[in-house]
Amino acid sequence: MNAPVVQLTHLRFGPVDHPVLDDINLTLEAGHFLGIVGPNGAGKSTLLNVVAGLIKPDAGHIDLMGQCLRRFNRMHLLKDVGFLHQLHDHQPSMPMRVRDVVAMGLRTYHWPWNSVARRDVILQTLSLVDMETFADADFRFLSGGQRQRVRLARALVRRPRLLLLDEPSASLDTVRQEKLFKLLRRLCDETGMAVIMVEHDIAAISSHVDSVACLNRRIHHHAMRGENIPEAVWRAMYGDHIHIVSHDAGCIGCGPGEHDHG
Repeated sequence: MNAPVVQLTHLRFGPVDHPVLDDINLTLEAGHFLGIVGPNGAGKSTLLNVVAGLIKPDAGHIDLMGQCLRRFNRMHLLKDVGFLHQLHDHQPSMPMRVRDVVAMGLRTYHWPWNSVARRDVILQTLSLVDMETFADADFRFLSGGQRQRVRLARALVRRPRLLLLDEPSASLDTVRQEKLFKLLRRLCDETGMAVIMVEHDIAAISSHVDSVACLNRRIHHHAMRGENIPEAVWRAMYGDHIHIVSHDAGCIGCGPGEHDHG
């Protein structure tokens, strides 16, 4: 039996009396598509950074592909992790071709700089996000949505076993958002890649993900497809002032004929 792609055990980040993340327990198998929702300041981005090895937890354990991140060769483990950070769009100061931005995601000791295989995998990855015709374009002059798709290609180009996405639909219109979520679903199903994606709109992602974790410092609820998320969970995350709207759109978290959105 293969080890889980991610296993978090009693994870804490921050001081004991006021943790940013507290007692996080989560297991993610290959091919699983997890959405994470929660209010601003809930620790969603921090959780991704901890899993990516960018910051160290203050307590608990992180296992990636069955190996402890603290004890095993970190670089060896993290080569199988792709990460699309939260978008902080700014105008790049230096000219750079789109293909060279994507190439940053490749580990150079595996891919000779001018190899045909390297060029092919870059173009193949750009085609996944419908940006192959822009391979030689200057990244500076792309729209915000186009830049986001190039950044996604950079995260995907190594063919990671785990992909971490922090609000990847930022700057994308609704059509591109839907294409993105469908692509991620297909990659999970076809390649066994596991995905952890932070998003605010549960309605937009619920038809694509396998489960949704409701996070506000701790995981208040982890809903599998078809499972109802109790109203008390939403209020625990967002506060009693939240306005509940019922609908029958079939989201993860929906009971028959209703769901809670703030």
